[in-house]
Amino acid sequence: MDPTARRIWFVGDLDDPWVADIAASLSDLDPIQYESRAEAIPEQPFDAAAPARVLILHRSRLTPADVVQLEDLRRKLGADLWPRIVLCVSPYVRYAELEACANLVDLILPEATARETLPRELDRLLGRAAARPDAASDSIAVEVVSTNYEIRNLLREACHRAGYQASDSPSFQAPADLTVWDVPILEPRWTEQLERRSRSGPVVALLGFADRAAVSAARESGASACLDLPCAIDDLIHVLDRIVKESAVAPRHVQPPHAMPAPHAARTHSSRAWVHDRGEITRGLDVA
Repeated sequence: MDPTARRIWFVGDLDDPWVADIAASLSDLDPIQYESRAEAIPEQPFDAAAPARVLILHRSRLTPADVVQLEDLRRKLGADLWPRIVLCVSPYVRYAELEACANLVDLILPEATARETLPRELDRLLGRAAARPDAASDSIAVEVVSTNYEIRNLLREACHRAGYQASDSPSFQAPADLTVWDVPILEPRWTEQLERRSRSGPVVALLGFADRAAVSAARESGASACLDLPCAIDDLIHVLDRIVKESAVAPRHVQPPHAMPAPHAARTHSSRAWVHDRGEITRGLDVA
């Protein structure tokens, strides 16, 4: 067992299925889970005898009392024993409330996509390198689909640099091993498009405004993972790597040519890759 696991605390209402789902994404770390329905932040993770190394704190609401309590606990525990804090919040938490506690936490994540992003962020906070897939990713085709040229160009280049065979298109083209889709959630039938595409392989849905409703609709329509857009490139690559490892994604192989046309030969497709020296789309969720 990871010796740091016993010093990772998850604090949230585990009776809320959404919060429990976020906690379940950390099962590999085996964190201590503490359920709290009370408004006050529990003091157990701040026990000076065995303080938490990392505290993941989910809050549906963030009140001035929360900020005051964190400030009091910081003075009581001292900077040397103060844990790294990840604050996972719902859309009901206002920006002004987040700003008030910015100097007390290390990272703020939206709850809608925390299931995808939190494991990687914990690896980063604990100084652990995430393992890449065992299989060679350069043989796995990833199609980036977006009507925005800049977005799909940047994301395609990021996938290419990560070792994937990446292509991009403004609309769905030939089936790919993996699809990264900038979902037009304002279109009334986007869930039907997602459902059809997911039948041919895993889809990572990028949602312009990822809340519980949009992420739930995407998951129910077959999305293998959901991220907010803009997103951190490292989160996207982490999600692609996880899908490859968990879903045993195998590259599509082009059938070798026959001297004579074979009866009932299956059609195959190849992916194209373009390389440009472009930047990345980043969200900048770190809070100093």
